[in-house]
Order: sequence, then structure tokens, then C-alpha cells
Amino acid sequence: MSRWLVNGEPGALVAPTDRGLLYGDGLFETIAFHRGRSVLWSLHMARLVDGCRRLALPRPDVDLLAAECHELLGNGDSAVIRIAITRGSGGRAYFPPETAEPTRILMRREIPNGLARQRDAGLVMHSSSIRLDANALGGLKHMNRLEQVLIAAECGRAGADEALVLDSAGMIVEGLAGNIVVVRDGRLIAPGPHPAAVAGVGLEWLRRRAASELEERPFEAAELTRDDALWVINSVRGPCPVRALDGRALVRDERIPEWRQRWQKEVEE
Repeated sequence: MSRWLVNGEPGALVAPTDRGLLYGDGLFETIAFHRGRSVLWSLHMARLVDGCRRLALPRPDVDLLAAECHELLGNGDSAVIRIAITRGSGGRAYFPPETAEPTRILMRREIPNGLARQRDAGLVMHSSSIRLDANALGGLKHMNRLEQVLIAAECGRAGADEALVLDSAGMIVEGLAGNIVVVRDGRLIAPGPHPAAVAGVGLEWLRRRAASELEERPFEAAELTRDDALWVINSVRGPCPVRALDGRALVRDERIPEWRQRWQKEVEE
């Protein structure tokens, strides 16, 4: 079974002139499939379609992408598929071509090891020194991820699984690989929506189910107290508790098992 497709061709390679490679000119989605099915597919596709609109890329063929995902999955397997859409080749340096001919890159990898351990034990979080501020790409799952690479390198040096990422004013933006949820006195607070944060699919799932239980507002890191619990949520890991921040043990949210069970029942079973 092929591990990737480029424009539907198994094992093909991407041209060195592709603008995704040259400039990060494109978008991606990382989608978990469980027994051949992705409950969050429509949310991923909505974000991808909106991102293509914002970057003036042709609207992707969602049915074609679904068919190619299932080609990579085989007989109802569980796996993660990364879909990347680039502007393709052409143009002059940074100037894009007048008419884009996008490149589709789909790559399969296994469900990450250690998810159950992270969900049970909780994540170790490091406050990143790298700041993310509002920019023209806010909300997009774009292919320019060097800031995240640097944040991940910091985490590695600190022995951490995740990062608390702030802007220059000290406001919470997001995590390294997901959105942050603060739990205070049993209430869920999602910092933002911050203009520099990715519009997370996991957070959108939570938003639709928590409804009035979830408050969204700007949240300064200095507001965090010793009685606050933290989650990180993304579309592969789901809601995951943070057990320590910068070496300090955090309180455990008593409701996280309830939300984790709901995630597993709705998304993974």
C-alpha cells in the first residue's frame, strides 16, 4: 500500500519548483481516521476551503480528496492523513502565477504512539520565549511553520511535550499543537479567538458541544492562578490535560475524564 499520493499518483515526487516547497505557499490539514471514518471531516474541509479562498487558490475537490484518503487507508484502517494543497509551480519569485495549478499531496502515517499515556498522565508544558502576533495569515493552517519548529525545539530542550505560546503583550495565543483551554471553578475558558492562532478543529468540536459552558475571551498569561487547570485540544489528540507548566504541578480538572470519554465515543469509536 502506498504511503503517499501526489496529484493522485502513488509514490510520486513533488517538483523542486513547487511553490509549497519554495515559499510555503499552501495549506494543510491533519485528519485522524478511525476504522476508515473521520467524524471531523466536514470541519477540516470547511477550514481548507476557507483557507483556499483567502489565499486565492482554486476551491479543492472535496470528493476527490475523500476518495484519495480512502485509497491510502485501505480496508477501513485507522491512521492519520495529512492533506497539503500548494499553489503548484509557476510565477516569478514571490509573484504568484495568474492561474494556479495546485499540487495535492496526501500522506499517511500511523496514529501517534503514546496518546493514551498523554491523556492519562497529562502533558508537560513549557512557556515559549517565541511570540506570535497578529498577521495576515491568522486562523489559517498554512505551510509556513518555522515558528512552530523553533517552539518545538525549545520544548525539546526543556523536556516538554507542549508549549504555552503568547503574543508580545503576554496574551495567550495557542499551544504548539493545539488550542488552549483554561478551566477555572469548573468553567471552560478558551483564550481568544486570537488573531494569530490557528482556527482549531478540535476547539470547534468543543465549541459546538459545550455551548454556553465555554467562554471565549482574551486571556493574559499573568491571569493564570494556581487553582486553574489547563487543557490542550486538537483534532488528533482530543482534549488532553496539562500536568505541569514550567516545572510547576497544575491542578487536575475533574471534568476532563467526562470530556475525554465523550471525545472517544463521538470521534474515535
